[in-house]
Amino acid sequence: MMLYVHLLLATVLAAVLASLSPLYWLSAFAAIYPLFRLCGLIHRGSRVYALRIEAGAVFVPWYIWQVLRASFDVAKIVLTPRYPLEPAVISVPLRTRDRRLVTLIGCLLTLTPGTLALDYRARDGEIFIHVLDTRSVDCVAAAVGEIELRLMRWVQPGGEGQ
Repeated sequence: MMLYVHLLLATVLAAVLASLSPLYWLSAFAAIYPLFRLCGLIHRGSRVYALRIEAGAVFVPWYIWQVLRASFDVAKIVLTPRYPLEPAVISVPLRTRDRRLVTLIGCLLTLTPGTLALDYRARDGEIFIHVLDTRSVDCVAAAVGEIELRLMRWVQPGGEGQ
């Protein structure tokens, strides 16, 4: 509901500024955000919404950077003919049991070059991932844990349901 109010207010403000161009609309969206942050002092829904906006604004650039970094790693592997590959299928335990979050984590892992989410075992809370090159299972598990933690901060900013 808060998102709809925010979108409506941003659209009205952009229209008042005489342009519904994406730049004006984005500026209006950003200009109205502090209002929700202030309302969060007295209204829990506004506070959670503001936290989601903040976490999303941090998550998206971070994830784009991870994808770019992984792309360069895969390019290095492809362009180096004698690169000693160590592919593996590994099992990584997840903290969350929410199937929606597990699905998002699997999709984000699959979108990252060099990784592929294969399966999820709900009773153990483990996700199975094929990794193109891994020297350390701990590094891969830490990277998956980082994605999970940041995604949980965005989707469940107050910690509800964890």
